[in-house]
Amino acid sequence: MKKLLAILLVGSIASFTACEDMEFLNPKPEDRITAEVALSDLDGAAAHIAKAFERTHFFGNYGQTMMLNPDALADNVDLLNNTGRYVGQLVNQVRNHTNIYSSYYQMINDVQIALSAVEDFRDDDPARAAILEGQAKFVRGLAYFDLARVYGYEPGQEVGGFNLAVPIQPEAVLGTSNISELERATNVEVYTMVKADLLDAVNLLPAESAEGNFPYLPTSTSAKALLARVYLYEGSYAQAATTAEQVLAETSATLTDVTNHVASWETVQHPEAIFSLNINQVDWSSVDGVNNSLASMTNTDDPSRGLNSSQGVLRASTTLLDELDAEPNDIRRDLWVNPTGADNWEARKWVGEQGNFLEHIPIIRVAEMVLTAAEGHARSGNATGARTQLNVLRNARGTGDFGGTDAQLADEILRQRRMELVLEGHRFHDLKRLGMDIPKAPAQGGVPVQYTDFRVLSNIPDGAISNNSLLEQNPGY
Repeated sequence: MKKLLAILLVGSIASFTACEDMEFLNPKPEDRITAEVALSDLDGAAAHIAKAFERTHFFGNYGQTMMLNPDALADNVDLLNNTGRYVGQLVNQVRNHTNIYSSYYQMINDVQIALSAVEDFRDDDPARAAILEGQAKFVRGLAYFDLARVYGYEPGQEVGGFNLAVPIQPEAVLGTSNISELERATNVEVYTMVKADLLDAVNLLPAESAEGNFPYLPTSTSAKALLARVYLYEGSYAQAATTAEQVLAETSATLTDVTNHVASWETVQHPEAIFSLNINQVDWSSVDGVNNSLASMTNTDDPSRGLNSSQGVLRASTTLLDELDAEPNDIRRDLWVNPTGADNWEARKWVGEQGNFLEHIPIIRVAEMVLTAAEGHARSGNATGARTQLNVLRNARGTGDFGGTDAQLADEILRQRRMELVLEGHRFHDLKRLGMDIPKAPAQGGVPVQYTDFRVLSNIPDGAISNNSLLEQNPGY
């Protein structure tokens, strides 16, 4: 039996941005090509890969949702201005979680189409085909990893034995003739595929020094950095530490310090960026930026910085501020200002530095890799390695060496991740991957969401369930 699955596809097989391998950095929406042309050579493969990367820019993906939802679902932010956005996430309202299902499968289908074309025309230009394959597998690995952590439990952290993640799409879908109902794969099966894709990407992609559009296109090093994140989530801690330290040894990106950390968020290219998105005007209209951009969500109006009619939705929670205030020399406290009231502490991470609310969004930073190495060491029994990496980050932020015991290292690293990576898509998922209850800020009642609560997982969209008799909904929905 075959049905039209709600995991994709509207628009992705009818038309897409036509561009060369690098042109999605400045795509031209008026250029369109047909599916037949897309599958006729490597240019078609490049176009579909470009479209997949372009989807990561959308507000429902890393343009907003994947960056801010994890803080709203946990304890890092409160509501500053009620526009209807994040109200449900802040109180973990049922069916107000993270909805990326359909858009991510559209991304995956773009990649599947591209990989099919790469295989068919590999002999035309083997070197180019290898890079295209690496780019495609990087974005496919990212997509399945995000889907697995939103809709399923991490391996080893299952509740009640529930180990389903998401379906694995076996081939490109070009029409209804090859759309089949699919069961959900297990979390281990999805993680196995993600790791295989990223390991392939590590071997296929160029080094940073050979990638002219670094950090906006994936490199061997950024694929390795994403792999380190995946290892951390699945609990392969020694591998996470080793891989993260390889990234730190390879990358040309540099860790900021007390002299430049605050100002670094106003630069077009963040000095710590290992992989970054270049949000430009074609990604949204000027109205979209005002309504939905990261800068608009986290800043109130400031005409002096070109932020007119900002939504100003989210502010720092009091518990986050308490952590930042615990050590008075922590430079990260200076990223929070209160222009509209004593308790209205707004972030200055996302400032729309390109104008019109546009900016570059670092998805993987050096600081994350330092903390990944530290945590990987701490949770695999290497206290010396953990302390060394933790102190690298603490000294770069002005707080000096950690004075606690070895037994306190893992908790301190998690605390540092909370402060360092706020508004970058980590807090909720850091707690969830460890099987921890989700604390809530006092403004949301302060009552933790128990890890066993069904709301820890997002619901599979009803449309996907109704169109696929094999697709099982998450427990509790």
